[in-house]
Amino acid sequence: MSGIAAVRAWRLEQLGVGALAVDAGAQQVLDSTGAVASALAGAPTWQGVTRTAVGRRVGAYTASGRRLVHMLQAAADAAKQAGSELVPARALLLQLVDSAVLAGFAVTDDGEVSHASPRRQADAAYLGARIRGALATVVDLDESFARRLRQLGGLLSGSGEMIPDPDGGLAPPATVIRKILRMTPEQRRAFWETLSPKESDTLIQGAPHVFGNLDGVPFPARIAANAINIRRALHLEVALGRGDGPRAQELRRMLTPAAGVDGRPVPRTFIAFSNKGAGSFIEQVGDVHPGISGVAVLVPGTGTNLESSTGQRQRALDLARASGAPVFVFADGAFPQVVAPPWHQAHQFGAFDGTAVDADPARKMAPALVSFGRELDAEVTLAAPGSEITYIGHSYGGSVVGTADVLGLRADRIVFASSAGTGALDDELLPRPPGVERYSLTPPGDPIHWAQKFGGSVHGGDPDSTPGIRRLDTGYYSPQGALPGRLVAGASSHSDYLDDPGSTAFENIAAVVSGGQPTSYVERAPDLPELPESSQKQLRDAAAGALGEVLKGAMRDSLKLPGLLGR
Repeated sequence: MSGIAAVRAWRLEQLGVGALAVDAGAQQVLDSTGAVASALAGAPTWQGVTRTAVGRRVGAYTASGRRLVHMLQAAADAAKQAGSELVPARALLLQLVDSAVLAGFAVTDDGEVSHASPRRQADAAYLGARIRGALATVVDLDESFARRLRQLGGLLSGSGEMIPDPDGGLAPPATVIRKILRMTPEQRRAFWETLSPKESDTLIQGAPHVFGNLDGVPFPARIAANAINIRRALHLEVALGRGDGPRAQELRRMLTPAAGVDGRPVPRTFIAFSNKGAGSFIEQVGDVHPGISGVAVLVPGTGTNLESSTGQRQRALDLARASGAPVFVFADGAFPQVVAPPWHQAHQFGAFDGTAVDADPARKMAPALVSFGRELDAEVTLAAPGSEITYIGHSYGGSVVGTADVLGLRADRIVFASSAGTGALDDELLPRPPGVERYSLTPPGDPIHWAQKFGGSVHGGDPDSTPGIRRLDTGYYSPQGALPGRLVAGASSHSDYLDDPGSTAFENIAAVVSGGQPTSYVERAPDLPELPESSQKQLRDAAAGALGEVLKGAMRDSLKLPGLLGR
């Protein structure tokens, strides 16, 4: 507690001087942000994606500037109020002390009063009570204004406990989190862009499980939140006695830096993450920045789960290196984990639910892909305006991408890579958006041809023959690959070309992503063996009722293929 001597030494006139200086600074900030906004508004002929990106950034700076002005003005007002209340309170205290001393009383620093004459003890007690009361008033005012100014100072420096409230003013992080959850993604993004790094980190630390998967939260914040979520998931696996299991091993790999596009180790970055069930994720490989050749989103197929994230990342890394574009692996949903049920269970009701011959998972994941596409558009518009986005759906992922396409996925290009079909929704009822370049890529002998040819009632039409979709060449494996120089064909070709960056098929995908010139399909072998028309009719009839039985039975028996794989 401050004593009388300390109070007497206070230079309260500096409060007014400081308030004037802070007011002047607030006005400068206001003038500067206003000038930037006016300059942008004064260029009405400037249009395009760069103008949109600049407009978003200027809007965020303007909002941050307004909030800074409000905090500066609040600090100036607090200083003025402190002066207006502390000056008279201190004056009263010092008047009482000085009067007592002049009257022959002794006054200690904490306000105790005494007199040499015993007859003046009552007067001393009275004066002491008044002086101590006045001192307590001054000290209380000082501490109150100090707390207020420290709080405002913390906000200005980013070290305070309170953070900006979306509705104005300041609020505890928990209150702000609840309000953010009630916002639209667009409102969240606009608000988040006004936060300082410290304020953003405060929110992330308070609720990483919320912000790691929340649309409208910028990708860097989601990445930071999911790093926490993955560590917590690993701790849970260890606590449950599964520390040596496949899930824990994959979580450790997700937390371990891996080779980046330039070969140097970089932290792995996840835009979405869930440890529930088979697990789900969205991983970013490569940076979004000006000068990139494009952006790609890879949607894998059957069998995709959390344990497959490292393998999918390698494919994305190869594509990023080949195309010069960052690649996002979209595995944010419940992918089928098996092609079809065991043959002896195929006759049971619901046996095909959730398998690769069930379109329901694709229909459920497609809206999430559309939402992610909007978030990706916002990020690209800000960080790499004008960059075009390509969506690649492999195997079952092709049905997901095709379904999202008719639901409003904003894409520049789409590649159906060994795709199960063009989508699980009727193209006639929901026509595909115009202005999108669409490509297909299926090697001859790829087992997926059976689904494309006979499974239209499940995953849509055959992308290789659908009007408006250009079929690309799959060609040959690279001389350095596992199958050097061989024709990309047969059962293993369903996925093997994705693991051979030098193959014709992979190079064509990279060319699409980078805006290059892919080569059209050259027939070197039949897609499927010729079957009598009667056999084809049987297959079509079977596909209409139980495509899985066809894939697991008739097709395998006739071709001796290992089945429709989605790896």
